[in-house]
Amino acid sequence: MARRRRYYYRRKSPKEELVDIASGIIGLFILGLFGWAYTHREQAILYGIIATVVLVVGVILYFVLKKRAHDNRGLAFLSDDKILYMLKGMSPAQFEKEVADMFEGLGYKAEVVGGANDGGIDVIAHKDGKKYFIQCKKFITREVTPHEVRDFLGAITNINNPAEKGFFVTTGNFTMMAEKAAEGNPRIELIDGLKLIKYYRLSYGKDAVPEDLPAQQPAATQDEKICPQCGGKLELRTAHQGDYAGKQFWGCSNFPKCRYIKNIK
Repeated sequence: MARRRRYYYRRKSPKEELVDIASGIIGLFILGLFGWAYTHREQAILYGIIATVVLVVGVILYFVLKKRAHDNRGLAFLSDDKILYMLKGMSPAQFEKEVADMFEGLGYKAEVVGGANDGGIDVIAHKDGKKYFIQCKKFITREVTPHEVRDFLGAITNINNPAEKGFFVTTGNFTMMAEKAAEGNPRIELIDGLKLIKYYRLSYGKDAVPEDLPAQQPAATQDEKICPQCGGKLELRTAHQGDYAGKQFWGCSNFPKCRYIKNIK
């Protein structure tokens, strides 16, 4: 005689019972929603359109804010060398747009105007009713010459279309003679790669935005102006890393070819 199989009833756990109850409630809600939509078709269509628009706008805002937060966070973790490498890798038109955006972040209203016959003026900025000219030179190794600086000075002081001040921005460096061509002239400021990084970080809100971009760097004494190793010009800089972070020192303008520094006592 065959043996009869035995079946055992396994009692569900409280967690499983709770899941079953929740599933039943959700199912009833969905059925009720479909029933309401069937009997109120016009209202259901209207509410559906509104919900879709709200969902789409919410998704767009989410990704925009996420990208902005990622950009700002990414900049904070990038080293100065990587930021400069990124700027040098842009096309001239992209670099002009980036410089215009940088000045926007510094409180100016800037517009790219560069073109085939721009007269050395790539960006025009306005602030407090005053006009500023900006020339952008995206160089990888070449330095800005005194001829280029003097030409830009001529555009700034043009009697037919003068500007309050001009900013000559480059990812490279200025030759010693180019710096001399602008020395002592408050109408022009030279922004080399190192100073560009400082303003670039300021434009992202890492520090308080100044009322106006700083004037030329504080004058050094006669002994401090010339690098004793290569004869280049010493510039006032601020350490960003290490034990001396936040402290200022004199560094050679020919860095990284010349790494001479002179600490400020």
